[in-house]
Order: sequence, then C-alpha cells, then structure tokens
Amino acid sequence: MLLIVLALCAATSVFVAARRRDILSVYLLGLGVSCSLMLLGVIIHIAQMGGVAATEQTFLFLVPEIQRWLQFRPISMSQLGYLVAVGRTLFPWFLLQVGLEVTMIPWVRRRHRLVRRLSAVFPAAFLVYYWPDVFYNLVRGRFWLITAMLPLSMAWILAYLLAALLLMVQEYRATTITFFKRNNGYILLSAVGITALYLLYATKDPAQIYNMFIGEYIRLGITSYIGPSLSVVGWLILGACTLLFVVLGGYGMVCYAQMDYAEGREDVSLQRKFDAAGTGVSVFVHGIKNQLLSSRVLHKKLSRALEGDQPDLPEVRACASALRELNEGMLARMDELYRTVKNSALSLSPVEMSRVTATAVERFHGKYPEVEVAVELPVDRLVLADLGPLGEAVYNLLTNGCEAALAAGREPSLALRARPERLWTVLEVRDNGGGIPPELQSRIYEPFFTSKNTNYNWGMGLYYVRRIVKSHFGRLRLESRMGEGSSFFIMLPLYDAGRRG
Repeated sequence: MLLIVLALCAATSVFVAARRRDILSVYLLGLGVSCSLMLLGVIIHIAQMGGVAATEQTFLFLVPEIQRWLQFRPISMSQLGYLVAVGRTLFPWFLLQVGLEVTMIPWVRRRHRLVRRLSAVFPAAFLVYYWPDVFYNLVRGRFWLITAMLPLSMAWILAYLLAALLLMVQEYRATTITFFKRNNGYILLSAVGITALYLLYATKDPAQIYNMFIGEYIRLGITSYIGPSLSVVGWLILGACTLLFVVLGGYGMVCYAQMDYAEGREDVSLQRKFDAAGTGVSVFVHGIKNQLLSSRVLHKKLSRALEGDQPDLPEVRACASALRELNEGMLARMDELYRTVKNSALSLSPVEMSRVTATAVERFHGKYPEVEVAVELPVDRLVLADLGPLGEAVYNLLTNGCEAALAAGREPSLALRARPERLWTVLEVRDNGGGIPPELQSRIYEPFFTSKNTNYNWGMGLYYVRRIVKSHFGRLRLESRMGEGSSFFIMLPLYDAGRRG
C-alpha cells in the first residue's frame, strides 16, 4: 500500500505543476517529489534487509513478488541512505518556500530573497553532512557528533515545518475575500496533509541506513526503520493514517490547481467566443454607423421642415429631439464597441484610488443623477492604472447594480468601497438587486450575452470590465445571493511607490 501512496503523492504533484505552471506549483512539486524520494528509499531499504512479517509485507509491498524484485536491485546502503536524506532534508525547505510564496506579510515580502537564501543554509549543510564519504570521515571515532547532530537535525526540520505552517495559517486567517480564502485554504490543507505523511516516516535519522553505524543508534535507544513488528491493529492504524494524510494533501493540491486552471480555461473560452462574434463586428459597426449618419441627415431635414408653426409642433419637436438623442447615443455606442474591438492598449501610471472612485461616480451620476452612491475609502492607496478605462469599468458595475435594483422593484442602494487586502487593493461594488442566479454566473462575462432588453443592452459591459481588469494585472470576482444583491470585487496589485526603481 505504501507504494500506492508514493505513486499518488508523486502523480498529484506532477499534475499540479502541469496545470498551474507557476512558482508555487514548482514548490508543491518539490514537496511531493522529496516526500516520495524519502518513502522510496525507506521501502527499498526494508525490502533489501528482509525479514518482514506478512502484515508488514502487505502494507509495504502489496505482494511478495514486489519485495523480492526490490530486494535484489543493485543499490548500496550508502546510496539508499543518501536518497532518504535528500528527501527528508529538502521537504522542509520546499514547505517553507510554499509558506514564503503564499504570505503577504510586508516585512517578509520586502526581504523575500534574503529569507530564501538564509533558509537554504541548514538544508545545504545537512546534505553535505549526510554524504556517505563525508559522514563516515566525520563521525568515525566521534560518537559525540552523532549525539549532537540527531537533535539538531530534528530541531531545524521542525522549525521549518512550524514556520511554514504558521505563515500559511496566518495568511488564511487574514484573508477576507472568499476566492483568496478558499485558494489559501486548499494550499493549507495540502500542506498539512503531506506534512503529516512526511512526519510519520521522517523521525528516523537517514544515516541509520549506513550499516556500520547501526550499533551507535541502538546504544542511543533509537530503533531502525525495521523496528519491532506492529500488531495487526497497529498496522491498520498506520495504514489508515497514511491514506488519510495523502488523500487530504492530494485533494488540497488538486482543488488548488483546478481553481486557476478553470479561470484560465474560461478566459480562453471567452476570447474564442469574442473572436468568433467579432469576425463581422467591424463590418457590422461600419454598416450601422453609415445608416445612423444617414438618419442624422434626415433628422436635420425634418427639423428644417418643421420650423414653421404647426398644430402639433411641440410634440413633433419633442419626438425629433428624442430621435436626435437616440441617434447620438447609438453612434457613441458604436464607437465604444469599435474601440473595444480595435484597441486594447492601456497606459498605466500611479493613480490615487480616490480619483478612480470619483471618476466612476461622476460618470454614473451623469446617467443616474438621483441615485446616491455610498463611497468608503478608508485608505487612499496608489494603484498602477489607466484612469479612463478603469473608471469606465467601475462605472459599468455601478450602472449594472443600479439597473439590477430597479429591475427587482427596489430603491437602488449602491456602495463603492476601496480597501487594502494584503498586497492587493480591492474595489468592491455592492448593490441591493435581486442577485444573479447560479446558472448565469458562469455566463455573465460572455460577449453579447445579456438577460436585459437587447434593444438597449448588447451584453458587452461585463466582458469589457473583465478585459480592463485583466489588463491592469488584476482579478474580477463575484459574490451574489438570490434576493440579497451582488458584490463585484476588482482586485489590483498594490503599487509600492518606494520600490519604483
């Protein structure tokens, strides 16, 4: 069974690295590989030593044939011992790198490189210490050195594990946005599961596999990897714990990999839909624009023809004015759609968040002057942004929230809140509409998809908002409950003015 656990651990790590392809997935891959190397070395060592009970044989090898095959592999005890040492030594380092990558503590982030370099000192030193030739020369005739190195090796390993888990727990507790909290929760779950699996087999010193020193370890009261046989109940408990830990760790890793992978696939899908729909968009815009220009000419002629006194002249003039406004609005919409298709370049510069919110609210009040927007700006952070497009994106969200409340038959109550969230600056647009049904939440960003009247809404707003946020290296998230309203979160990376160089 332990061989199956080993295979699952390694396969899950490779799956995560292949799906995510980022630095964190590389560290998770290192966790899985280092734990697998340690387990593999232990299994081969026990197979070559032989003399295992039937229950232990089933737990380790499933069938006797696998043990016999491993027993006669041409691998020396020195090689096996160092294989276990590599896995045992690298695992805490990789786990600490996961914690350092996840944490958003400013002091740690500012000294990221220094902390990473310092964290490599103990693993590098102990990899040198465990090298068979070095180990033999160092400890020969120096029994006190074995006595000193045993607690030291466990001390730094436990310190690394504890520091990494504390960083992940602290980050999980400090995060408030649901998506990030769930993401950090999966990482924490995978780390706890695989660390528990690691600790089941990492308490032994790998140098115990070097046979010439087995006597010294016995004198210290430390059993080897082939200790007294457990009872059947003991093996069942050990097997259950091993399976539980690998399942927890694997589940957390897979869920973590799937979250951003699903988002990436959604981005590709949306882009393909937009490209397919946009094949004839430019031609469509050009044709409609020509028709609207002709309509403008006809309107001028109509206005001139109606300048004299007529019985229903005020009504006719009102209709003409409405026609002119509709015509101008359609032309503006055509130009906006055309710019969206043709131009995706942004010019990013440091902008105060207060300017972004003010720009969005000003534009919103141009359309809905009577609707109040509650603006909360606890800290006026800087963000790298193109003020025009980002303000347009927030304006779109405010407009959608207002129309959602009106459609639900409620007095619009809108809130625009900017707040710090670890190393992100978050803009939240909250409304009191009827909420977005779960079956539509995955479709609202699709180009030309809308649940509103298509005579006035073309379904490009949220797609446009998503593109703007992505172009600012940010993320757009939605939280919605039926009957309670929705909240859109624009999450932008924190701009640190002190590190512009």
